[in-house]
Amino acid sequence: MATRGLSSDEIKLRAQRAFDKVDARKQEASRAFEAEQLAREAVLQKTARLKALRLAKEAADAETAAIVAAEQARAKAEIAEAKAAAKASKAEAGKRTTKAKAKPAA
Repeated sequence: MATRGLSSDEIKLRAQRAFDKVDARKQEASRAFEAEQLAREAVLQKTARLKALRLAKEAADAETAAIVAAEQARAKAEIAEAKAAAKASKAEAGKRTTKAKAKPAA
């Protein structure tokens, strides 16, 4: 930067303009950095929210699966009891028939 032949006021004005230019760049960089930080924070918050939703869904799915498994086990037990009762009833009916055939008619 040549300052020969310039008055002191002109030199000061050039220096002030250069300083203002550097200061404006610093401010712009600061604003860009703040915007980037805000964007990064928004991504982190969104990620945390989505993680919480996913964990809640997984917990609800696990609870539903446990309820379904319990219902299936209960239904299976009821079927087994019904089969056992039918088998016992059939056996009892068979004993009665055998006793009735064994008695001679008088």
